Amino acid sequence: MSSLHPRDHTAYVAPPPPLVPAGPGALDPVVSASVARAGAGGATLDVRTAAGRTGTLRLRPATGTAVRVTLRMDDVPTAPRASLVTAPHDGRCTIEQPPNAVALRLGALSVEVRLSPFSMELTDRHGRSLRQVTDVRDPNGRLTVLPLGVTELTDGSLAHHDSWTAEPDEHFYGLGERFTGPDLRGQRVECWGQDALGSTGTRSYKAVPFLLSSRGYAVLVDTTTAATFDLAHSNTGAWSMTVPDEVLDYCLISGTPAECLAAYRDLTAPALLPPRWAFGPWISGGFRQDSAADVRARARRIREHRFPCDVLHIDTYWQPHGSWSDMSWDTEAFPDPRGLVEALAGEGFHVSLWMNPHIGVNSAHYAEANRNGWFLRTASGSTWVGQVWGGAHPDTALLDLTHPGAVAWFGDRIRQAMAGGACVLKTDFGEAVPADAVAHNGMTGDRLHNLYPLLYNDLVAEVTREATADHGLTWGRSTWTGGQRHGAKWTGDPNADWPDLAATLRAGLSLSLSGHPFWSHDIGGFHGTPDAELFVRWAQFGLLSPLSRFHGMTSRLPWDFGEEAYTAVLHAARLRMSLLPHLHAAAVESVRTGEPLARPMALDHPNRPDAHAADLQYLLGPDLLVAPLYAPGGRRQVWFPPGEWLPYAGGEQPGKPTGEQHAGRGGEPGARKSGEPGNAPVGEPVTGPAWHRVELPLATAPLWLRAGSLLLTTAPADRAGSAPFPEVTAVWVRPQAEPSRTARAVLCDEDGHRTVITARLSSDNRLTLRTEGPGRPRLRVALPGFPHGALTAEVDGVPTEVGLWPGGEW
Repeated sequence: MSSLHPRDHTAYVAPPPPLVPAGPGALDPVVSASVARAGAGGATLDVRTAAGRTGTLRLRPATGTAVRVTLRMDDVPTAPRASLVTAPHDGRCTIEQPPNAVALRLGALSVEVRLSPFSMELTDRHGRSLRQVTDVRDPNGRLTVLPLGVTELTDGSLAHHDSWTAEPDEHFYGLGERFTGPDLRGQRVECWGQDALGSTGTRSYKAVPFLLSSRGYAVLVDTTTAATFDLAHSNTGAWSMTVPDEVLDYCLISGTPAECLAAYRDLTAPALLPPRWAFGPWISGGFRQDSAADVRARARRIREHRFPCDVLHIDTYWQPHGSWSDMSWDTEAFPDPRGLVEALAGEGFHVSLWMNPHIGVNSAHYAEANRNGWFLRTASGSTWVGQVWGGAHPDTALLDLTHPGAVAWFGDRIRQAMAGGACVLKTDFGEAVPADAVAHNGMTGDRLHNLYPLLYNDLVAEVTREATADHGLTWGRSTWTGGQRHGAKWTGDPNADWPDLAATLRAGLSLSLSGHPFWSHDIGGFHGTPDAELFVRWAQFGLLSPLSRFHGMTSRLPWDFGEEAYTAVLHAARLRMSLLPHLHAAAVESVRTGEPLARPMALDHPNRPDAHAADLQYLLGPDLLVAPLYAPGGRRQVWFPPGEWLPYAGGEQPGKPTGEQHAGRGGEPGARKSGEPGNAPVGEPVTGPAWHRVELPLATAPLWLRAGSLLLTTAPADRAGSAPFPEVTAVWVRPQAEPSRTARAVLCDEDGHRTVITARLSSDNRLTLRTEGPGRPRLRVALPGFPHGALTAEVDGVPTEVGLWPGGEW
């Protein structure tokens, strides 16, 4: 049974409020119902609990694949709350009312309600059913699940709950950023954003009450409270949710994982597509003392090394210590901020600045904000003041972003900071609203805590959009339902060690399955200094993530880790830049569909047990398999999905003759180890579904290309920029088992307009490419597997050259 108990309190980490039952008999399930109204818009039921409470249960279509379930008990005091889920259209359904029952029929699902004793069942279009759990007890008669109903708490409020069946082979995903792994079966997860203080525990910066099942359904709870999910933890045959809100409001969604993510998008908001320059590497000076001279020197070295970089990030110390969110430059360290930013722009850099919503008690602005009531208050009415830096900064107060005056004032501070030419803000923190705080709009901290990251990033995004006349991108640490509208997230503050690399990867994939497609992380880890091998492997992972940023407590400049490491990281960075046509098109598709850019194996293969175990790898877009190295030694197991896969280096591999990239190595490159048939030999496709042990030299990125796909690449440049790709190469690797005669890819411009490129190979080896759409890129062709001169090719009727890959910088 989902326990309701107090939590440990950690200094400067705002925990959720404890949920303590009022005593024996506090649990009060719904036992019966009667139909009050029913029609094409849904059904309204009058319900009664075991203790005689009465209430209203509404069932109505939310989308064509989702039913919204809302339970509200009578005589419950209302309180300020935010609804974050909206039905995108006026849903219609068919109602049936057999004896003692009512049923809603939608095209993709149906919900049947038994009125007495009360229970519900969802059936999808394939005939699979999901049944509500109502009365499951252990041999001592103790309930082991929380049925639909309420529990009275010691403070007199109610916590709502509901439970549904869990099959033995069912897997659960979503609920935000989870460092413990994307598959949540057997866990009890609390959706409450907190400073995770690293990357290895159960706390997370980003929580989203969206649960995704491998059985073909999902649940989205509309709340900002600390919703808790018991996922076959207390009872292996059931999962439960507990929601300490005035109303239980959730959507039952039917469909494949991809279809459920599309419904999440429709019910909340589409993701913001970052501008194309944001897909280039970001490089930070790190969380340490910085100055204009340091930034200029960093920019100069980046360009001298010809290392790809679009964004220079200036972290906390652009502001004076003690005033870390006044949004004012430290004019001693940065005497001419506008001149600095303009000079960097002239060198092709976009500038990112750090911020947070806390005002230090020593700030020159503290007295004004406090006098005007712009800070959150305690229950007694005094200003809430706390320590959110662990002693590294004076105490702070937290801006009340429900107060129009505070919003206007802070918006002006942000506007002033961006007036100097900065392009984007890193919105740090946002998870520290204490549960007992009181806001201007009457909302208490237990309701405001999870909502606050949305208010914070909404404000920054609005000012950014105004200041840039372009985008509303923020680089945020905390989020909640719908936060994908702010664009970029990074996974917090990991240690510079191998376990945190793996935990960071798992957290990113968990976020992918929570409706947030654009995430990143601190390449090299944040705390400490990585050794050269760890730095290279983290950089290869980071440069094949949706977004890429080098950041930490110490230097993350690639040339500071030795020549061998630098060569390997430079190759990975140039590889990313060559893949930008593919990456950007996949990003546009993610916004359109709601599916993630980094695709966990379970997304496309929910019925394959191996796919659920392969939680340390992903597809980057539809056709590139990324399997980051998460331990020293250059070896790991990789699960290859169905089809044929080839190692992909994007051209000549640094330090090796062309064509020597390999998936397995024993003694000499490409040799199969004796007695290890699972190793994949060099130059040969790896056929899945299957696990293979791979060994990758330090300079080799962990990347494979799906045979049969048409991969669009470009010559790697020093920055992504925003201009159309000057030249695009269509790389077509045909599968050996079934030589493909057609392939298709999409190219997208900065505005997301799509140009479809189709390749066809005739029986006499004539290759034709056709483009359909607004783009008219200059296309080249790389088609490996044919002798030189055996092919002729044309693009839109014009003859073109054919390259042979591997070999050359395609």
